Amino acid sequence: MLNIIPKPFKAEELPGKADARGGFAFSSAPWEKDTARFLKNISPAGGAKLSVTVKQDALLGNEEYTLEVGENGVFISACSGAGYAYALESLRQLFSAGGGLLPCVKIHDKPRFARRGFMLDAGRYFIPVNEVKKFIDFMLIHKLNVFHFHLTEDQGWRLEIKKYPLLTSEGSKRSHTNFNCKPHGGYYTQEDIKDIVEYCHERHITVIPEIDMPGHMQAAIHCYPQLSCFDRKLPVATHWGVKHDILCAGKDFTLQFVKDVLDEVIELFPDGYVHLGGDEAPKMRWELCPHCQAKIKKLGLENENQLQAHFISEVKEHLKKKGVRAITWNEDEISGKAPTDIIWTVWNVTEKELHKMYAEMERGRELINSSSVPNYLDLTYNKNPLKAVYLQPVDICKKHEKMLGAEASLWTEQLPTIKRAHFMTFPRLGAFAEAVWSEDTARNYNEFLARIPAYEKLLKSAGAVRIASVKRANPGKLFGALEQLWFNKVQLCWHGLHNLIDDAKVKRKYGKKQGK
Repeated sequence: MLNIIPKPFKAEELPGKADARGGFAFSSAPWEKDTARFLKNISPAGGAKLSVTVKQDALLGNEEYTLEVGENGVFISACSGAGYAYALESLRQLFSAGGGLLPCVKIHDKPRFARRGFMLDAGRYFIPVNEVKKFIDFMLIHKLNVFHFHLTEDQGWRLEIKKYPLLTSEGSKRSHTNFNCKPHGGYYTQEDIKDIVEYCHERHITVIPEIDMPGHMQAAIHCYPQLSCFDRKLPVATHWGVKHDILCAGKDFTLQFVKDVLDEVIELFPDGYVHLGGDEAPKMRWELCPHCQAKIKKLGLENENQLQAHFISEVKEHLKKKGVRAITWNEDEISGKAPTDIIWTVWNVTEKELHKMYAEMERGRELINSSSVPNYLDLTYNKNPLKAVYLQPVDICKKHEKMLGAEASLWTEQLPTIKRAHFMTFPRLGAFAEAVWSEDTARNYNEFLARIPAYEKLLKSAGAVRIASVKRANPGKLFGALEQLWFNKVQLCWHGLHNLIDDAKVKRKYGKKQGK
C-alpha cells in the first residue's frame, strides 16, 4: 500500500527500499521553484542524498507525471510544471510516511477530472493572508487546481476597490456577530491579492474571485445606499441568513458600480474567470421598486426573476468583452432566460433537480458539481460524513462533456477560528481529492482509511492545527443527531423575525406608491 492521497492512477510496487533520509540531490531541475519548495517542505536527517533525475516529456498530459523510485535514485517525467509539482507532492508523501525510507515503485498518474476546486469563504469571517496561503498549500498537497475565493458578503466586504474606498473603510467591519458584542473586520489590499494570486500561480492553481450579486450585498449598500431600491441606510449585517435588501437592478448607478468594481477585480485576478454569485436574491424589494418595475416594463420581461437574468446577462457581457468568463451559482427556479454561456456552480444537486441540470447541459451550459451534500465541508460530520464524501457520485451527471469537474466548499458562518476550519476540512478534503482525482475502479474506502495515519502526519507537518479522527468524521446515530441539533442553532442567528418586521415596514412605506 502506497501512502499517497489522492491515490495514483497506476502504481506498481517493487522490492526494496530507497534511502532518502539524507534528502535529495537534483541533477536537473527545469522547474526550479517547484524543486525549491519541495526541498523546503521535507526535513532530512542528514547523510547521503538520493539522486533525482527530471525529464520533460511532451507526450504526457498537462497534469500527468511518472515517478519511479529505485534503490539508486528517483526518476520523474512530466510535461509541465503542474505535473512535476504533483510528482513531487507524491514523493513528499512517501518521504513523510516512511521517515525518509521510500518504497521502490513505478507510478503513472493523471487526474480523473480536469477541474478540481476548493472554495474558501472570507466574507463571513476574514481570514488573514498567511492562513489563506496555508489553505493554498493544502490544495497543492491534495492536487487541487482551482481556488474559488469568496470575497464579499452581507456581513463584510473584503476586497479593496480604489474607486469605492468606503467598501473597505466602512463595509469591511461589523459591530458584532450574532448575539455577541465583539466587533469583527478585515480586508485584503490590492497588494495582498496580488501576493495571493502569485502564490497560487506558483503552485499551478487558477484563482476565481467571487463578487456576489445582486444578493449578499448589504455591506456594499451600507457604504453606498443608492445601490438599493429605496436608498436605505443599512448597517453591515451582523447576523447570518438571507437578507432582503439587494442591489437595485433598475438603476443605471447600480450597473455602473458593478462594472467599475469588476474592472478592478479582473486586473487583480488575471485567470479569465469571475464568479458573480447570483444566489439567494429575494425579490421583495424589486416588486415594490419603481426603478425595477420600469425596467421590467421597458424590456418586456415577465417577472423579477427574468430581471435578474437580464441584470446578470449585462454584467456577463461586460466581462466577455474583456475576455473573462462569468460563473454563477445555479438557482432553484430557472427563469428560462439565463444565458447559457455562463458556467453554473451547482450546489443543490438532488434527484428532483437532476432533470434541470441535464436540460441545461443539453442547452450548452457548462457545470461544476459543488453539491452541498456531500461537498460542503462546513456542514456537520453527521450531514456529510467522511465515508459519504469519499463514495459520492462525483460524476452525478454521468461525466457529460459539459460537466467540468467538482468543487469542495468551506463556508465560514460556523467557523470563526482557523482551528475549527481545519477540523471541519480534514480529513474530508482528502476524501474529496481522491474522489475527483482517482478513477472509480481504483478507489477503495477501507484502503483509503488505512492511509489516514500517514495523511494526518503530513497535514500536521504542513500546518494543520486540528484534524478530526476517522471515528469523529463518521459519527454514530446518537452523537450525529446531537451534533446536528447543536449545528441547527444557526437558525436562531438568521434574523428571520427581523426580516418579517422590516418587510412590513418597507411595504407600508413604499407599497402604496406602487399600488401593492
